[in-house]
Amino acid sequence: MRTFEIVYAADVEKFLSEHRAILIDIRDREEYRKGHWPGAVNEPYDEMERELIRIPQNRYLLLYCEHGGGSMQMARRLGQEGYQVATVVGGYEAMKKVKENYFKNGRNV
Repeated sequence: MRTFEIVYAADVEKFLSEHRAILIDIRDREEYRKGHWPGAVNEPYDEMERELIRIPQNRYLLLYCEHGGGSMQMARRLGQEGYQVATVVGGYEAMKKVKENYFKNGRNV
């Protein structure tokens, strides 16, 4: 039984809007500073492991990391803890590619 949802990079904005979700970048602080999705908050994986108490349980969470593996592991864990959670397939790299393709095609993200 899966305890979390999977969201494709092209559907991130729609998911955030529909679920009023909090977008969480679980990469380390330096990676976040170099670039992140607009509106994302930074809660590095290692800190989330130690401080689950700080994460709101009354809101939907959408996690991403660099390529999707770490956020999938954390989403599974949070789901088992009772959180409403989803992860972005392919992570930040996939999200950037979707955004680049939208702009190349003259479409808005």
